[in-house]
Amino acid sequence: MLSDFALISVLLIAAHLLRAAVPVLSRFLMPTSMIAGVLALALGPGGYDLLPFARDAAGKASLLAYPGILITLLFATLLLGHRPTMGLKAGWHASSSSFLYNMASEVMQYGIVICLGVALLSTVFVDLRPEFIVMLPSGFAGGHGTAALFADALPDWEAARSVGFTFATIGILFAVFGGLAIINLARRRGWVKTPSDSTTIAATHSTFLPRESQESIGRATVNGMALDALAWHVALVLGVYGAAMACMPTLREWLPVNFVLPAFGVAMVLGGLTQSALNAVRLGEYVDQQVINRIGGLLADYLVAFGIASINVQIVLDYAIPIMVFSLIGLAICVSWMLIVAPRVFGERWFESAIFTYGWNTGTIAFGVALLRVVDTRKDSRVLSDYGIAFIAIGPMEALLYTIVLTALGTGQLLTLGIALIAIALTLAALAIWRARRVR
Repeated sequence: MLSDFALISVLLIAAHLLRAAVPVLSRFLMPTSMIAGVLALALGPGGYDLLPFARDAAGKASLLAYPGILITLLFATLLLGHRPTMGLKAGWHASSSSFLYNMASEVMQYGIVICLGVALLSTVFVDLRPEFIVMLPSGFAGGHGTAALFADALPDWEAARSVGFTFATIGILFAVFGGLAIINLARRRGWVKTPSDSTTIAATHSTFLPRESQESIGRATVNGMALDALAWHVALVLGVYGAAMACMPTLREWLPVNFVLPAFGVAMVLGGLTQSALNAVRLGEYVDQQVINRIGGLLADYLVAFGIASINVQIVLDYAIPIMVFSLIGLAICVSWMLIVAPRVFGERWFESAIFTYGWNTGTIAFGVALLRVVDTRKDSRVLSDYGIAFIAIGPMEALLYTIVLTALGTGQLLTLGIALIAIALTLAALAIWRARRVR
């Protein structure tokens, strides 16, 4: 395992230097982890097989197992470091529109894709497995991480991982190039008043930061003579991961056979419980959220790199046409949602919230932030602060959504679930619009 992580680390360094040397890569926001993943795919077992990635006794590359491990570790970080900064009522009032809009957008993507997917599989793509349907929203709205956990929960379908990671990679491309196109359209239509062009993007997301832009990655919350601060935070994350994996066999015995319990959900809950316990004994302040976020970012970068590296190119070619069709469906859903719903929820400055959610629903939160910074150069919108509060509720809701989708897939109730999800999304959107009109 360590040798594989060392190989990916070398590729991350090479990819980062390549990104700095080739301006077009930074201009179009190509993440280093994605470049490293493509290099690993080309030079690893899925390509020319020039890199000595470890293999098991059957000759299968061990890197196929890493995304599942990394996504569980990543979810273990999500609720660590969170401490209440305002009352429940005040927090809901500040972020309710963000919660309703963002949660509805993700639920709607799942609902529409499931319903259209069931129709397409019964009429056009009759040879496809129903599992194919859920891989599109898992890759778009969820990114490489959610694609990994869905693939991990579908061991009977070998193509799940490659299809999911392909959707996630296409989603990132839609986030970057589609986001730039939408921002340029917004400028022409007057939806956004601040300057926005590729130069601004490149400046915001340069490969290396100049000294005046460099910042600390966190606080040292423990005495280094006793334990290094980073070791303290890493130990918390690994401890939560270990506890989650230890609980999984018992939890699965207690639950019905068809109920799918992903390990990432257990890890997230245990992370929240751990932080709550530390808060209760007045030790919560010694868990720095910024350091935890950096650990999560590290895990996400390795996850993307390993995820792309593990794609089976032949499987992608075999599914090329349905992948393209479903990808265009996903793009149409995201664009339609932002143009139709966002103006009715957020009023005059709707575009900032809309472009952030578009970047998240096609790529990842990082791409949502990247696009937001282009149109909100003064950083005077409340989009990120509202989303940060809303995510405390969105995170557990996402975990529940993934579990329900996987369970419906296992019980053959996908169409029923798809219809229910659309109804839930419309209800959430209606509540968001009603609240916006009431506030105005």
